[in-house]
Amino acid sequence: MSLFLIEQVGEMVRTTWQELFTIKILHSGYETPIENYLSKGIQIMPDEATERLCRDQKIRYRFFGNTLVCYIECVRVNPLAEEPKIPFIPISGDLHLRFLIFCSSSFAANTHIVATGSKKIYEFSNKINNTSAGLLFLTAPVESHSTSTDYEIGTVVQQGGNLFTSLATVAGADGIAIGDTNFWKQLTASDQVVNNADLKNVVSGLNCFGIIDIYKLGTTNNSYRLFDSTDQLFNPSPMFTIKFVSRF
Repeated sequence: MSLFLIEQVGEMVRTTWQELFTIKILHSGYETPIENYLSKGIQIMPDEATERLCRDQKIRYRFFGNTLVCYIECVRVNPLAEEPKIPFIPISGDLHLRFLIFCSSSFAANTHIVATGSKKIYEFSNKINNTSAGLLFLTAPVESHSTSTDYEIGTVVQQGGNLFTSLATVAGADGIAIGDTNFWKQLTASDQVVNNADLKNVVSGLNCFGIIDIYKLGTTNNSYRLFDSTDQLFNPSPMFTIKFVSRF
């Protein structure tokens, strides 16, 4: 839904701001029945290239509670009809928005995640095709456990439809079974969550907990697209989900 209307005096052009996409970040440890305060545990901000791109393409963003929303300035295709709309400034080629995620020490302590920033980083993207219960996840499908794989403390994998987290560093050479309670703990969560498949090697120049990459092109599922084939915006805009597993 449009936020407000700007009429340019003396011109026949009307511009309005409309949601481009929304990302909901779920974490039961940071919510109550009346409040969500995840923004006290993590910070989300664009990288330098995205900040420049947002200025050039008239894109705005806001992170509040547990929600990141991006808006874009647009115009009506038919001035007499409310819909559809296209970007006020045409987008040539691809559009790549990258947001950096920084987490507090309390967030790390309250969440089943791996310590990142030096060698590994969490990467979330709309080029993923992972839908469940009507939600469009930016996380990869939960990785299946393998006794031959190395795992960091705090990683999440699945076995037989159940989720497990590693309690200690697991060396694949040791062939440790997921039933070994000295190394693994079964979780009560059972859906799509941030997991080992989302861990990537650190990209040069990045020093953060994770990144969110949103693209115009290259999505493998049309539900993840920001625009249709003629660059018209969707209304309602796509809503994506990232879900963390709380330790409590």
